[in-house]
Amino acid sequence: MSLADKTKTALDELRMLMLGAQILLGFQFQAPFQDTFSDLSSLEKGVEVIVLCIMVLIIALLITPSARHRIVERGEATEDFNGFVTQISLLTLAPFALALGLDIGVAISRGLGISAGVAAGVLGSLVAFGLWYGPILLRDGNGDTNMATSDEKTPTAAKIDYVLTEARVVLPGAQALLGFQLAIVLTSGFGDLSASAKALHCGALGSVALAIMLLVTPAAYHRIVYGGSDAAEFYRVASRFLLAATVFLALGLAADVHVVIGKATQNQTLANAAAAGTALMLIGFWHFWPWWERVRRDGVRRRGDAL
Repeated sequence: MSLADKTKTALDELRMLMLGAQILLGFQFQAPFQDTFSDLSSLEKGVEVIVLCIMVLIIALLITPSARHRIVERGEATEDFNGFVTQISLLTLAPFALALGLDIGVAISRGLGISAGVAAGVLGSLVAFGLWYGPILLRDGNGDTNMATSDEKTPTAAKIDYVLTEARVVLPGAQALLGFQLAIVLTSGFGDLSASAKALHCGALGSVALAIMLLVTPAAYHRIVYGGSDAAEFYRVASRFLLAATVFLALGLAADVHVVIGKATQNQTLANAAAAGTALMLIGFWHFWPWWERVRRDGVRRRGDAL
């Protein structure tokens, strides 16, 4: 498989992980606003908060390769990027399996009791771990002997395909969040929020809606302005739209983490800390880290050219 094809496959696999994660993310945001959430035990509420934090981490990890590809690799298909996607996938699957098991446990305990819930949760996590990490035992360690060199230049058509695919990686997470934001304003739990929490939620809704608009814009721009042609100018514009969207998505996600954790725990100090930590993590993963890596690589390259 060529390096370009391997990069496209890596991005498609990230999309699959994101599609699976968006369901749990949407549920975790909506759970505290359901009418029977107050009936949960303190332990069950704590589990839901933990799973929310895990899912936010998972979304952060899944979007990080797209930001890195735009900023560090400049859209090129490289061996380093493919290796990075593999590492992110391995990091993501473990907390995903844990979150899935915890949510299964809470759901089953509501219907069949705590013992059945614990057993189902443990079993669910173990099955996920086995299915997702079991293939590691089957690897022969030889890799792809037909891999193209990292010096191979990526065609403009492939780079455009990458940036559109990366927009599709980010979009499901954003749409799950927007769906939650639109739905909870019709719940009785939303009416019980303080005026400041309602205002924060409305600001978050606007931020995520803008992120979705920015993510959809490249497809419209490509079709209307360029007629679907492989234009280098479009690739540069699409990259800017994608990176701008992640900023607004990070702000909206952090704001609603504050609203949801405040609602679930009735602890504003914890909500403030969670929101601040979320914002720092998301902006750090999606912008600070990739830009730092790009500056570092450029510096190494310039020193190498000077020798």
